[in-house]
Amino acid sequence: MRRDALASVVVAAFMLAVSAAASPRLALGASASDPPDAAAQPAHPHKHRHLPTPAPTPMALPPDIKAKVPAYTPGPIPFHDGEQLIYQASWVGIPAAQARLEFHKQQDKDPQRWLGEIWIETNPFADLFYKMRDYMKESMAADTLHTSGVYLVQNEKSRLNYYDVAINRPAQLVTMTKKNHKGTQSKEYIASDPWGPISGATMALTQTFAPGKTYAFDVFSGSQRYVFAFVVDKREKIHLDLGDFDAWKIVPDVWYVSDGQIRSEARNTVLWISADERHLPLRIQAQAYIGYVRADLIKIDGKGGVESAQN
Repeated sequence: MRRDALASVVVAAFMLAVSAAASPRLALGASASDPPDAAAQPAHPHKHRHLPTPAPTPMALPPDIKAKVPAYTPGPIPFHDGEQLIYQASWVGIPAAQARLEFHKQQDKDPQRWLGEIWIETNPFADLFYKMRDYMKESMAADTLHTSGVYLVQNEKSRLNYYDVAINRPAQLVTMTKKNHKGTQSKEYIASDPWGPISGATMALTQTFAPGKTYAFDVFSGSQRYVFAFVVDKREKIHLDLGDFDAWKIVPDVWYVSDGQIRSEARNTVLWISADERHLPLRIQAQAYIGYVRADLIKIDGKGGVESAQN
């Protein structure tokens, strides 16, 4: 099984509408196509002194892409305080990983803010091929869902990276910082309406769905900036172990990636979201090198939430 296909499904199942669906490595914050760490670059044999590296100019979206990304107003929040959603990812029917998504108010710090957290863990079978223990959190304003930043721990195989995404909306500036045993790297971006994976997904789930509607978001992960588009295809019935559901079929696409390499995996990925007022993320399925990878909602804290979305 390809690592990128597994990661795509595991992550996108929890962020569903905006985050990892279109890219196998978005919410994990790194990819094989990421530029090598500066510390890993071999030194030039004839250079012994280096001039100071100038600070990089913050990157802006191309004007044609920016013009296609609207600003959104949140509708009803689809989650309640303390809610947990549990997903199981499988490859051709073989369980491979599980993830837990939690939403709760920050009562001890600021009750006017939501905290979204995600834990991703491969099972012993998948650990033989690629061990993953990832964590992500975002703090969001309760009224606007605007995020102050993203914190991500990427613990995969022998790699341990820490990512901080600082989002300053008044200054329209996003700073992404990566730390590991090799040192610290930072990138800056100009953004008028920036989102993290969890906040962007939550905003998407508050919108009104109808066939043919397209939603686009400017999303910042640990190492890349993405502009995602999600097209509402149609309404159809699907079956999960939890029961039968009336669902919206969503087809994702990637309009922009900051490293310039548009991923093709989005065209082989489909999402299903419950067609009730809750818009529960139900299933995501992606084509793998052999067969397919699928992540299904298997548990929710509160039976009523499931029954309201069932047929």
